[in-house]
Amino acid sequence: KCSPALNGEKYLSGKDISRILGLSIGTLQVWRDQGIIPYIQITGKILYKESDVIKLLEENYYKAGL
Repeated sequence: KCSPALNGEKYLSGKDISRILGLSIGTLQVWRDQGIIPYIQITGKILYKESDVIKLLEENYYKAGL
């Protein structure tokens, strides 16, 4: 599936994020409500910047054994 792109940035739907990370749509809603994950909402459609999702994962990465 192709993600919409603008100026080299990919935008992912909640369904995409849910599938990629194994999260429920409800968990994404909670994360949005708590300000954990940035998002864009246009006329009811919610999109996530791929770079924001990667940043969130990297900021919460913990190396084993440390």
